[in-house]
Amino acid sequence: MNTTSRILGEAKRKVRPPTEIELRNPFQAYKYAKDVLKGRFPEAEAVIATSLDWAYRYARYVIGGRWPEAEAAIAKNPNVARHYAKNVIGGRWPEAEATIATDKYSACMYAQNVIGGRWPEGEEAIAKDPFQADYYARYVIGGRWPEAEATIATHELTVQSYLKEFPEAKLEWAMNGWIDWLDL
Repeated sequence: MNTTSRILGEAKRKVRPPTEIELRNPFQAYKYAKDVLKGRFPEAEAVIATSLDWAYRYARYVIGGRWPEAEAAIAKNPNVARHYAKNVIGGRWPEAEATIATDKYSACMYAQNVIGGRWPEGEEAIAKDPFQADYYARYVIGGRWPEAEATIATHELTVQSYLKEFPEAKLEWAMNGWIDWLDL
């Protein structure tokens, strides 16, 4: 290796120091770690941890795994916690499930994409929304969900999709007054 190649190689390995904003702003700190350092940025981890979104991304894309120091904060947001469980942990995250279960969309997606089936702890929130309940029945349960049918019957679009998927429910829905007898 000649001297020029050695010097150029050393220059390529040098990393510029972080700017003041990269030390204080969660997004800028994350970007510095990911794009400049291509690895952890210990001096700014406390700053990154103040933003749930950037803390999740830091764990996923920079650390490449769990970040225990930020998990308590991440677990407080149902949507971010769901993504963390799926994409960082790669499975269930019991410590965050109570939070995830409070949000209809996060609970539905957690059941489908993390648990891979029914999730009774999240069904209360899911059953309150006609769209999530319809989706949950069709794509998570894979069958009728009688406990949520009264909610599903409250919106014209969910009525159409649910009864198209489960036509055997039409007679019962008509008897309950949820659809007109002429729609049988």
